[in-house]
Amino acid sequence: MFSKIIFCKSKVFIHPSSVATDNVSGYIIITIDPNQSHQDALLYWFPENSLNSRELDWLNRADLKYGKPSASATSTSLISSAESMDDSILMDTKGTYLSFTVKMSSLYSMEFRPPSTSGWWHGSIILHPRSSGLETLPVLFFHDDVCPSTKLKQKALQKNFDPFSAGDIYWGGIDLQIVMSQLVDLQRTQVDPNFWLINASLEALRNFSNKDLKDFRTNTSEGYTASGKPKDKKSSAGFWDKWESTKWSIMSGIATATAKSEEYMTKLVNNHPAVKFVERNNDNPYVRNLLKNPKVQEIQNDFDSARIYLAKWSLGVKEEANKYKLDNQLNESYRRMLTNDLGFDVDADSSFTEEELNRVTQRNFPLTRQKWESFFDSQGRLAVTTREVKDFIFHGGVDTMELRQEVWMFLLEIYPWDSSKDERDQIDETLKEVYNTHKFQWMTQTFEDDQEDDYWKDQLFRIDKDVKRNDRHVDIYKYNTVNGEPEDTQPSEPRQAFDQSGEPNIEQTEDNNNNEVGDHFDEDDDDIESIDGHWSIKNPHLIILADILKTYNVFNPNLGYVQGMTDLLSPIYYIVRDEVKAFWCFVHFMDKMERNFLRDQSGIRDQMLTMTELCQLMLPQLSDHLNKCDSSNLFFCFRMLLVWFKREFKFEDICGIWEIFWTDYYSSQFQLFFMLAILQKNSEPIINNLNQFDQVIKYFNDLHNTMDWRDLMIRSELLFIRFEKLMSLMERKEELARSDTGPSPDLTSGDTPTPQLPIHSKHLQLLLSKKMVISKEQTRTLDSIR
Repeated sequence: MFSKIIFCKSKVFIHPSSVATDNVSGYIIITIDPNQSHQDALLYWFPENSLNSRELDWLNRADLKYGKPSASATSTSLISSAESMDDSILMDTKGTYLSFTVKMSSLYSMEFRPPSTSGWWHGSIILHPRSSGLETLPVLFFHDDVCPSTKLKQKALQKNFDPFSAGDIYWGGIDLQIVMSQLVDLQRTQVDPNFWLINASLEALRNFSNKDLKDFRTNTSEGYTASGKPKDKKSSAGFWDKWESTKWSIMSGIATATAKSEEYMTKLVNNHPAVKFVERNNDNPYVRNLLKNPKVQEIQNDFDSARIYLAKWSLGVKEEANKYKLDNQLNESYRRMLTNDLGFDVDADSSFTEEELNRVTQRNFPLTRQKWESFFDSQGRLAVTTREVKDFIFHGGVDTMELRQEVWMFLLEIYPWDSSKDERDQIDETLKEVYNTHKFQWMTQTFEDDQEDDYWKDQLFRIDKDVKRNDRHVDIYKYNTVNGEPEDTQPSEPRQAFDQSGEPNIEQTEDNNNNEVGDHFDEDDDDIESIDGHWSIKNPHLIILADILKTYNVFNPNLGYVQGMTDLLSPIYYIVRDEVKAFWCFVHFMDKMERNFLRDQSGIRDQMLTMTELCQLMLPQLSDHLNKCDSSNLFFCFRMLLVWFKREFKFEDICGIWEIFWTDYYSSQFQLFFMLAILQKNSEPIINNLNQFDQVIKYFNDLHNTMDWRDLMIRSELLFIRFEKLMSLMERKEELARSDTGPSPDLTSGDTPTPQLPIHSKHLQLLLSKKMVISKEQTRTLDSIR
């Protein structure tokens, strides 16, 4: 075994009894094998009395070196500063009294109980194994007053004390928490701030979260002073009312989470002697009074874990919480607004359920680096279902731009979800060879046919023109210099579409955004080359964009280059920052998007027809009003759908929007429900104020950078749920009607046909499918060139 030590803390005790002389002092350490996943890191505890003097000296030095990690420590910095573990220590302590070893990935949760500020009890941690087959691990107490590393860090913190900084009180368990948070996905639960989940599933995170607690914290920051006191008497009553509702909501959430979580939690509770005792004497008043006894509560505070106070829940906390909710309506203004905007009035059985509303609105669990790494086993193969990963992405997004470099390779299906690390390395090599072959082809090709030569030159001109004006407000594309960095002096060559401040020229940007007819975007609006003086591209990132588009032109010669493709490629390259990988991501993205750029516009036309039918079904009032405004064809949606809202939202927002679309979590055409959410969100001002075609067009063009995409995504999901229920409801009603009236009438006999229901629309039916809709361009001929 090759392991390195990255954490060591001395004077960590186990209290076998309430007698202080029985306390056993020991060390808690964490080791890691640099060649294995962080999830395979091992946590040890062993007693001091099992070590010789040499081993004690080694560990005491390790305590001073690794026992006080910086709050800004990362997994990279921890591993880089690690040293090889003295394996003789691990061998000598193996199997000694009370000692234990546990792998990080085998832990379900931890409790970090801070020490009493008055010194009445020590801080402690409680480890809960994921498997019910593992024995219960002892509670570990941090005796900070005698731990050298903790005392040194306390002195340093006191020296740099900032009375205005907020944060948890420092104790030895914080250092363990810092290190663990860099190795595994450590999530603090909202129902109990001392309870942390390790590599939790999204379902567990939802079960242990509570929306009312978030509302309480938000309202506290807005309505109360920094000390937590209400600002006036009126708010005082609201404060205590809110506190009562929050308290019961927390208890309800804990009880619900306990009932719904993994099987291990149920066994953990049911097998504990205290729980069995309470269950046997559930109606005994003596048991109730016993649990309320101050002495019993004091003992619980010092020795109990979640297993003990879970016993109290069997006394009816859940029932009391539900009763309180019935008597006191909680603050759910946002949820009420959504249900009012998107709720049903067609039938009682098609309303949103509480579970659906909770899942949709609680989008506060992004896919973090630690969570992403916890999904894979030691071979780099996905150890959870693809559905679970996509659930994280759809409802929480990807946490950082850096992490998107890896996640997007899976979302865009460059890497199969079931591939191993070695297989992905082989895929990289193969794709690199194929890309270089295609790139070499256009770099060396010659044409004997003059018309083909003219066509290729026109393609290069289109690509060059669009790349020059692509996302020039983004840092890596902003400066046309050989290194992409700003020059010390004013550049001699003008840069089109930018003013002196370096920001995009709004007027020209809007001109470009508003061209929506004929050739997707009007390419004759402004001659870009006359504006920019025929300047050549020097920026290395812009050069790579152009090279990728030229290579794609060879890869898919029937489609060629169409304006708007640069909009689709730009965010991909910005995230991936690798020419080969960006090309293949773009290829797979274009498999989905090619139908938007077909010469006969059949693909985008089908989507526009689908939007029209969807709007008629879901937003009938808006649909009727748009018909009066001569806008029933939803022409103003054209550009938004063409490049997936690229020009309506900020660059970083588009990354979040696209990755959600790529999951195909509900439908492969979820972008249509996002468009529907935009229509729904703006339906009231449109109906109340607009009555002409030009007004509608101008209104939607002015939405650029004004919309909250997260709110729209919540609405999109609820709209899909509503749509799915409506389709199912219509299908059930049709089946009932068919069974009552018999077979359908024979149209050949002159019977009047029944009007076609929306469920028979091929466009609407296709929205229920997760299978990607693919439409390829026909073989290019001289006559078909635009």
